[in-house]
Amino acid sequence: MNNIQIPWGQILLYLHTAAALACVVRVLYKQRNTGTAFAWLIILFMFPLFGVIAYLMLGEPRLGLARAKRAAEMNRFYGEFAERYLADIDLDVTNDIRPRYRGIAKVAADATGLGATRNNAMTLLSTTDEIVDAMLADIRAAEQSCLLAFYIIDPQGRIETLLNTVIEAAERGVDCAVLADAVGSHGFFNSGWVEKLRAAGIEVHAALPVGPMHTLFTRSDLRNHRKILIVDKKIGYTGSYNLVDPRFFKQNSGVGEWVDVMMRCTGPMVLEMTAVFYADLAVENDGNLASVQQYLSGYTEIIPAMLPDKMRAGNVAAQVIPSAPDQGERVIYETIISAIYSATRKIVITTPYFVPDDPLLMALTTAAKRGVDVTLILPAKVDSLMVRYASRAYYPMLLKAGVKIALFEGGLLHAKTMTIDEGYTLFGTVNMDMRSFFLNLEISLAVYDKTITGQVIDLQQQYLGSSRYVSIKGWQQRARWWGLVENTVRLMSPLL
Repeated sequence: MNNIQIPWGQILLYLHTAAALACVVRVLYKQRNTGTAFAWLIILFMFPLFGVIAYLMLGEPRLGLARAKRAAEMNRFYGEFAERYLADIDLDVTNDIRPRYRGIAKVAADATGLGATRNNAMTLLSTTDEIVDAMLADIRAAEQSCLLAFYIIDPQGRIETLLNTVIEAAERGVDCAVLADAVGSHGFFNSGWVEKLRAAGIEVHAALPVGPMHTLFTRSDLRNHRKILIVDKKIGYTGSYNLVDPRFFKQNSGVGEWVDVMMRCTGPMVLEMTAVFYADLAVENDGNLASVQQYLSGYTEIIPAMLPDKMRAGNVAAQVIPSAPDQGERVIYETIISAIYSATRKIVITTPYFVPDDPLLMALTTAAKRGVDVTLILPAKVDSLMVRYASRAYYPMLLKAGVKIALFEGGLLHAKTMTIDEGYTLFGTVNMDMRSFFLNLEISLAVYDKTITGQVIDLQQQYLGSSRYVSIKGWQQRARWWGLVENTVRLMSPLL
């Protein structure tokens, strides 16, 4: 009897081809962003085997069915709470927002369920020492709760002092919880600090944990990039600052110390920030969901006394805008694009990572062409080589349109701010790249106030004082091969 030779090589080739074609079909069907779809198609055609594996792992923003179910349950809980306690309270802040910004506020409110509120107060903190000093003072004065959610916790230098202060708060009876991103804070989770905090009665949770089993159901590079501190549900912090001491953090990266900014907030907007924190905590597992719902149910008699008309902290109208890949709406992206098109005089943006897509690039260049003074303040050195080259590929188009590009030389400028004219500020954790727009969990504050906007503009001017402008003539005089490198990397920019 003749042995039957099975053509395994041919079978594997057919299977691989079928898998690659299936991924191509999914790219065409699933990817809403043309640039992202084009980048994936290049990878699949040029590197089929690698491309199939990469797309199955990283191609689509999957946070998992169980997480989605918990998120829906948490949204239902918040909806019932709002219907029960907010229905009879005047939350209309239309008169507090200038007419041309009302549509932008509506874009975010419709997507997130969190509208603008009045009666807030905000303090801009522009140095690490100011930020840490203010946080320490508030944690030491905490009476009820202390909630921390950060992408990176690096327990060195002053951060050790801050964590010890949280332990002291827990020991005097304050409810404390820490939520840190599993990847961004991997050093923290591998240190002895987690057990030390838990021994003091502090809840410590990893956001979006990674591992072989998680990779089968969720996309492992989706990260919780938010930075939030909430004390007694009355004081809230957010901005670009991770819990790191810049004197120790990434000192070998060759970019200098990180330069960050935070906003200390009081007023009704802190309740929105608190809602974001608890929602992030609840969706991590079923136990968290049940605990959070039980905990918040115990506050139903207290929270109505803390609502907008009874939480008068100041006269600032502001809006909390959480964004995440599972929202279905591209809320922060649409907010940024809308704000840029609303500008009539001036736009100033600070961001450490600038990798735009075509609509964002068009919004900025069109604004400059119609006479708006557009300035981008970027760090002269960044800690990502790919982002550095991809970002530079856009300089010629921006400079030709009249956009000013200033390179900050005082360290890695990590602040994420955008001011429009003199009355609108977007401030928070969002970088000007596709990862922040579409993949990460982020939080932003839209501030509809001239005074706060003026303070952010003054800070942006300080950054400009430590920056050098890029000239189109000087850029064109560089060696031509740099343009080839940058434009090649630019093809992958939708995936950075």
